[in-house]
Amino acid sequence: MKPDEQGILIVDDVPKNIQLLGSILKEENYELEFATSGKEALEWLDSKQFDLVLLDIMMPEMDGFEVCRRIKENPATREISVIFLTAKADFQSIIQGFETGAVDYITKPYNRKELLMRVKTHLTLQYQRKQLEISNKFEKKIFSIIGHDLRSPIGNIRTYIDAFLMVQEDIDPATTVLLKDLYILSDNAFNLLENLLNWAKSQSGGITCRPQSEEIPYLMKNILTLFQMQAENKNISLVYNGQEHVTGFVDPELIAVVFRNLISNAIKFTPHGGAVTMSAYPESDINGNDRVIVRIADTGTGMSPEVIDNLINKNIHFTTYGTDNEKGSGLGFHLCKEFVALNRGSIWIESTPGAGSNFYISLPANPDNKPDTATP
Repeated sequence: MKPDEQGILIVDDVPKNIQLLGSILKEENYELEFATSGKEALEWLDSKQFDLVLLDIMMPEMDGFEVCRRIKENPATREISVIFLTAKADFQSIIQGFETGAVDYITKPYNRKELLMRVKTHLTLQYQRKQLEISNKFEKKIFSIIGHDLRSPIGNIRTYIDAFLMVQEDIDPATTVLLKDLYILSDNAFNLLENLLNWAKSQSGGITCRPQSEEIPYLMKNILTLFQMQAENKNISLVYNGQEHVTGFVDPELIAVVFRNLISNAIKFTPHGGAVTMSAYPESDINGNDRVIVRIADTGTGMSPEVIDNLINKNIHFTTYGTDNEKGSGLGFHLCKEFVALNRGSIWIESTPGAGSNFYISLPANPDNKPDTATP
């Protein structure tokens, strides 16, 4: 439906007022209906969809304020825009009109051009709201497909391949190599879908952070086991070399997403025979807050300051190819920043082209820590 094809209900107990208003609006090709009482107006709204109600206030039995209140209380009609069109010009009536839920208040006698402009403005806003609702429903459907119809089968493929590789002594070497490649491809696809779902949740405000005391080295070592095959495929050393007992106050699921993305990218940009290491250690910031510093280091290609700026810029979709031509989604680091921030932490990068990269994460060590706003 185009904006000029939207429906308007005119409500006024004086037929001449309806006739005059109808003649003005009919030129704009709006679909018009009329009611001469509040009761008749509510009956119309129960039987037909409208985008805008032009509502008089001074009517017998049920005044315009009551009609508007009932429109806004009804879930089926609350999104309809209401404009009061009335001779009541006192300040208290205007305030009451907006308090009942009206989007505008026009006093009689009205200027024809001004009336048309206000009607057009609110109908355009209503049209845009409906288009946004359609777009949001479409996005939810797409991500529902990703979450259920794609994510599950790809995850199952990865699991089946892993099961075959568990008994690889019964498989010839050439097939083993192919299965490992298939596992890595399916794992990359699964992680891409995970990032898309997490990104969608973060953009819609659907992510809830539930921090608790967690052993950071334990979380890190669990993540490292997920990437052993990917690292072995490039002959990359993948180890944890930090302190053994470091407690942070974090949401383990959100931080696991951060660790997965950073480890995956470290392997991606590290050439064959290189190394990726993780470590964690306690530290106090300048305000005396106990923090946990996580370091993920690689011996990869490194980054220039310009590349780092592009990577951390939220408004730039930035992705590059790895040392084996691996492709990323461009969402990983943005997710890391958002999820670290939700955990009251900060993240920063130190890197030199040709000399590898170091990713640092500062996380709270206990629930009393304030959010970390300072990034070295």
